[in-house]
Formats: sequence, structure tokens, C-alpha cells
Amino acid sequence: MPHILVVDDEELIRGLLERILKRDGYEVTSVADGPSFRNAMQSQNIDLVLLDVRLGRDHGFDLAREAREQYKTPLIFVTGDSDMTDKVTGLELGAEDYITKPFDQRELLARIRVVLRRQKPDGQEARKLAFSGFVLDLGAHELLGPDGGSVELTGMELSILACLAQRPRQALSRDDISQVVSGRVRDRRDRTIDVVVSKLRRKLEQAGQDNPDLIQTVRGVGYKFMAEVAPV
Repeated sequence: MPHILVVDDEELIRGLLERILKRDGYEVTSVADGPSFRNAMQSQNIDLVLLDVRLGRDHGFDLAREAREQYKTPLIFVTGDSDMTDKVTGLELGAEDYITKPFDQRELLARIRVVLRRQKPDGQEARKLAFSGFVLDLGAHELLGPDGGSVELTGMELSILACLAQRPRQALSRDDISQVVSGRVRDRRDRTIDVVVSKLRRKLEQAGQDNPDLIQTVRGVGYKFMAEVAPV
């Protein structure tokens, strides 16, 4: 089973998360601060990090940057901080999700499963989609740019790109995208889809150079993928 690292400075929360995760079959390591986080990441094979934002002398955002830059390990913020600015910042840093305390145990486990499912091929024959010089490998969960190099995307960015590219020229609402990507109905105040699409656009523009906008905003609806898509 996947190995999950819990990073929270509250002993009661660490204990609660350990019990929930172990009961669901996961291997769990829990730590309380930045140095212990770094030691665990260096010495163990971690498949997912559950990270608090406020960690005493450490800040979860700083640890999130390290996790993304050094280890490429998917990360979910699990925090009592419900401020929308912090949520947007966390997603901008590459977090796959942002869960506020108190949380529902079933929802927490469902979101963890969604993130872990994004990280590995499903065992079926790889499918590839070509558009505007890019190749999206749905089996390998990888996007290749026009220059042949890999475009670094988070699991959420890849999932949203796959959702849109498999439905070219079709206007999809934020609710449609949320259902496909995470399997749940979006909270009307939740800007996660918009934040991730904005990051995805920037990465596609940087990698595609002269390519026009591939993802168009449809006012009052959501988003539409504008490129011609062909299986390869």
C-alpha cells in the first residue's frame, strides 16, 4: 500500500490521521516539524504528503516548495487555515488538494485515493493524444512538448488537461470538470479549477511558444479546449 507522510505539529491531529489512514490500509509516518519532514523524505519512499500550513517555526508553504522541487511527491494540505488566499497560494505551489479542518473522514480518504490514482498508470494500454505539437500520454501520465521534452505538470493539471483534451470544442462547466477529475461536486466558492487552469495555461504557453491559447474561457459556463486533437 502507498506510504503517506503526515506533517502536523498537533499531536492529537497526527494521531487521528494515523488511525484513519492505517485503518484504511496505508503505511503511515507522522512528524511534527520541518527537520523531521526532510529526514523522512530523504530516508523513506513517500508516495503522498499530508501537510499542515502552520507548523510553529516552520511554514507548510516552504516545505511544499521543497517537496515539489526536490522530490516531485504529491502533496495535500490538511489545515485549519480556511483563508481563500492561502488556499490559492497552496494550489499555486503545486499542491494536489487543500482540505480544511475539521474534515469528514470519508471525504479525506476519497480525496487521497483520487490523488494517488493520478500518480500511476492504470495498467491498460497507453493512449496518446496529439494537439498543437504536444503529445499527451494518458497511460504514462506525461505531457511532451513540441520540442520533445517533458512538460512538468502536477497530477491535478494533467487530469484537467486530459479532461479537456478528450472533449475538444466542448464547453465544460467547472462542475463537469470537478466531477471528472475529483469525483465530487464543486463548492460554489471553490476556485480550485480556475487556479489550476490558469497555471496550466501558462505552462502550455511557455512550452508551446507560438501556439495560441489552447484553453478558452466560456463566459458563464467554464472552459473549452480549442485545439484539434488526434489519437496517436
